Amino acid sequence: MKSDEMHIIRQELGRFDYRFGIGPAQWPHFDLLWIHEGAVRVCIGKDKRMLELRAPSGVLIFPETPFYGSATGDFAKASICHFDTGRGVTVEADRGYCLPDPQDTLHVQNLIRLSLAYARRSTEMDVRRRLLGSILDCFRAHARPGDDHDRLEQAWSYAQKRLPKIRGLADVAAATGLSESTFRTLHRNKRGASAGKHLQDLRLSEAERLLATTGDTVAQVSLAVGYAHAESFSAAFNKSRGHTPAAYRRWCKRFA
Repeated sequence: MKSDEMHIIRQELGRFDYRFGIGPAQWPHFDLLWIHEGAVRVCIGKDKRMLELRAPSGVLIFPETPFYGSATGDFAKASICHFDTGRGVTVEADRGYCLPDPQDTLHVQNLIRLSLAYARRSTEMDVRRRLLGSILDCFRAHARPGDDHDRLEQAWSYAQKRLPKIRGLADVAAATGLSESTFRTLHRNKRGASAGKHLQDLRLSEAERLLATTGDTVAQVSLAVGYAHAESFSAAFNKSRGHTPAAYRRWCKRFA
């Protein structure tokens, strides 16, 4: 989409709670829904695919796509941006929506905050359109919601790069807009193994690398791979690898 072909219809910040849900709606224009705080559950498209969006995250909803939803906690703080495009810009109507690249979610959040500030200050529309174009560049328009292999690869790549901040499978699943239970089922169906075990293996493999190549303490390594307590990390490492982190480091040093 070219920025000079966009027309921003409405842009504002608000909140969803038990009194004010999301939709039901089916807009004739694009709707960029972004979650700044909390989490929401959105049912979207004719196939009623359920997305769980945990801040910071969002979804770009295509024109004429039905959707509805609600906050999953007491409330969720969110922004919307309604816009349409000029002639000659088309979308694949069967897709219904697309998600941002997980690597870019924090960047998108900052850009959206800037965009909201511009809207409040009535900044020149050309500037706001160019900023919206930059935001849309962060969405994975090429990734079809039905491509399960790509969804898994996308989620695990996201987790690998953010192990210290990944609290559990819910965070991994959120990278592709799935609930934790749906993600667990998808992983088992596609790979024939436990998603929880795969996440643990990612953590422990990275821990092995850090123990072998850095001078970080065991406590520092445990935090770097997403364990809040060194004791829990050591117990998991010992059970999976058959020796303690300290013993593994000594074994590696023999070949250094």
